[in-house]
Amino acid sequence: MKTIASHGRLSISGLGWSCSATFVTLFVLCMLTALFVPLRLAHGWINLWSDAPIDSSRVWIDGLIWSVVVGWLVALIFGTIYNGIVARRALHGTT
Repeated sequence: MKTIASHGRLSISGLGWSCSATFVTLFVLCMLTALFVPLRLAHGWINLWSDAPIDSSRVWIDGLIWSVVVGWLVALIFGTIYNGIVARRALHGTT
């Protein structure tokens, strides 16, 4: 008799919150770097989320909102695919 309990499925909500928190943290770190380091090293990551000027408040709002949205999108896609693969492998008895 095969057991499915040995293969853990990902919680989509847990993954959504953790991906969102990761993207928000990276955005804030890049913003702080871009504001305080004269080389403006973090523009690439910031420009993924907003096209607003680096010294405007809109860049913060856009970046934080899009970090959460993309975090949940990644979680939905990755979690669904991962859980499908885990369920399929458990059904066929492979590890």
